[in-house]
Amino acid sequence: MVSSELVYDPQTANYDVTVIDPEITNCEKELLDAKVQAPRLLAGNRFMHYYIAMGCQITSILQLEKQNEY
Repeated sequence: MVSSELVYDPQTANYDVTVIDPEITNCEKELLDAKVQAPRLLAGNRFMHYYIAMGCQITSILQLEKQNEY
């Protein structure tokens, strides 16, 4: 199942994916600053960075393809 946003508005999808990355970084920083021992959460955050990078690449490609349609 593909979100209609990916098809009709890849620029917004790209923005949505991009804006979450700094929030994940802030979460990591706050955990480390507070000396919270949460290795599974930190590992999950690393996975999120990976998936965000993939999402950025995919939505960037879709943006370019959408521009080439015109």
